[in-house]
Amino acid sequence: MTTVAQSTPEQAVNPWLLPRTKLDGISAIDHLWNRLSGTYGGRWLKDFPDMDSIENWKTAWAEALHDDHVTPHEVAEGLRACRRLFPDWPPAAGEFIRACRPDLEPEVAFYTAVAGMAARHNCEQGTWPHPAIFWAAVEVGAHDLQHCPYSTMKARWERTLNEVLARGEWKPIPEIVKALPAPPVTAQSRAQAEEQMRKIGATGIMNQSGRDPLRGWKRIIAETQDPKGKRYSPGIVAMARNALRLDAGQGAQP
Repeated sequence: MTTVAQSTPEQAVNPWLLPRTKLDGISAIDHLWNRLSGTYGGRWLKDFPDMDSIENWKTAWAEALHDDHVTPHEVAEGLRACRRLFPDWPPAAGEFIRACRPDLEPEVAFYTAVAGMAARHNCEQGTWPHPAIFWAAVEVGAHDLQHCPYSTMKARWERTLNEVLARGEWKPIPEIVKALPAPPVTAQSRAQAEEQMRKIGATGIMNQSGRDPLRGWKRIIAETQDPKGKRYSPGIVAMARNALRLDAGQGAQP
């Protein structure tokens, strides 16, 4: 005969202890007790010789699940994991909670954070199985995650992850906003830019300092035309003429 544990009314102060319609009126912690009893049979029941021991277990586990913000969905994952991780003997509360959250095992979460931050560096969203991993990564910093091994980061990472998990509520992970690609440079756009520069030079538009931006080139041409002026190499003179759009023999306009 299957033993069905029932929560007493005075315990109904924790969501895990409240009766649920979809569970036929029993609480989530009663349902969990029954599932573990069905999984482990006599190995489970031998630790509960009377109703007081059952009630003590429910109170302790409901408190642990509530304090760690474990969800019913995570408990379902934990029950599946028990068959693999604890095939021979029932888990303790802490072991069960870790089984509920395989993605939140510190080392697993660390490498998830490393990969996720690298993805965001490349303007990708990254894969984040739990928002706490993202916010812990933000607090630790992408630089340290990318450049320090887990052996160095272990204590700091575990402390930060546990602190973030303890908050129980987390902001949504921000979406990556990809930058618009730069417009392609075409022959037409290059020609338009060159034409605009020619117009600027031809009209003598001044730069922000109020000086002619072509004054240096004009000085070079003026000195080459002055018998007593400074002499420049043919290459420099050619560059000056090109900047001023001068033909051979033309002088610079003041």
